[in-house]
Amino acid sequence: MEASIKKIILATDFSDTSKDAGHHALLLVQNYKAELKALHVFDTSVWNVPARYYLKPGFEGFVEGFEEARQRGKDALKELAKSFDLEVETIFTEGDPGHEIIRVAEELNADLIVLGTHGYTGWKRFTIGSVAELVVRHAPCAVLTIRPKGK
Repeated sequence: MEASIKKIILATDFSDTSKDAGHHALLLVQNYKAELKALHVFDTSVWNVPARYYLKPGFEGFVEGFEEARQRGKDALKELAKSFDLEVETIFTEGDPGHEIIRVAEELNADLIVLGTHGYTGWKRFTIGSVAELVVRHAPCAVLTIRPKGK
């Protein structure tokens, strides 16, 4: 029996590890002649540290207004899609990242999710949690996680 990968979701938070995951997703898309969908979940939770694009330059920790931050996320997702030099559908959702990635994968009947993991351990993993772990445990399809370089 041959595994068929037709639809790949790249879940990104725009981190360096997500960029590495994007490179892997692109190779898989080319190899399997699959379609690629780039997904970003705008995390509205006050408990999570926002991705770096939410921060104003020079003001570490100062978060822009909600609408401006949302627009920056949408713009960053469009730029990422353009960088692949192929047709990529972008999906921008809001909510809890892990649950939204799973929901979108179910809705789209995805064959593979590709995402980076930050490699948190100990206290950081307990307090921040692991989106990648949640996705691996509950995704309706295969999941490829990419670890940070040097871990």
